[in-house]
Formats: sequence, C-alpha cells, structure tokens
Amino acid sequence: MLINIECDLFDIVTRLKEIDCNYYVVYNKIKDKFEVHYHGQTPAYCLTVPYDFLDARTVDLVLKTKVSNSKKLFKEIDSHNLNLQKQNCQKAFDTAMYNSGL
Repeated sequence: MLINIECDLFDIVTRLKEIDCNYYVVYNKIKDKFEVHYHGQTPAYCLTVPYDFLDARTVDLVLKTKVSNSKKLFKEIDSHNLNLQKQNCQKAFDTAMYNSGL
C-alpha cells in the first residue's frame, strides 16, 4: 500500500528531485512511514525515512546515502568502527588491570 507523494509542506519532494530527477517519495501505509525510491533502479526502494514527517533531515539523509557518496560513507563507518574497537580494547584492558589488582 504505497501512496505517491507529489508535494509536501517543506517541498522535500521537489528538493529531492533537484538532487536527481529519478527520486520520488511514497508513504507506506503498512509501515506508517515515508520511503524514498528511485526510478530506473530495481528494486526502486532506497531508504525508509526515520522521521515522522518529511523535512530537511530527509534531504540530508538522501545526500549522505547517495551511491556517489558511498566511498565517503564507508570511510566514515570504518572510522567509527575502528574507534569503537579501540574503546572496547581500552575498556577490556582497564577492567583486566583493575581485576588483577595492578
């Protein structure tokens, strides 16, 4: 049950089409969420908007997740994961030192 969204309060649909004319927005009645889709791509689904309504964050999210930005996005993810791994190692080391009484 997808409802095509032609216009919205903040012109998000128009702004997405300015990024790429193949983007379009639907409202998924089953999920009660907005989704961004792309004409000419199979499947057309790109992402589910994690907000209750369409606003500038949706445009930012689409820009961030565009295929042309994938290298940058993967680099950010890898950097974030590396930092988490370092934090976890430090935490494990600190716990071991504390438990050993050193």
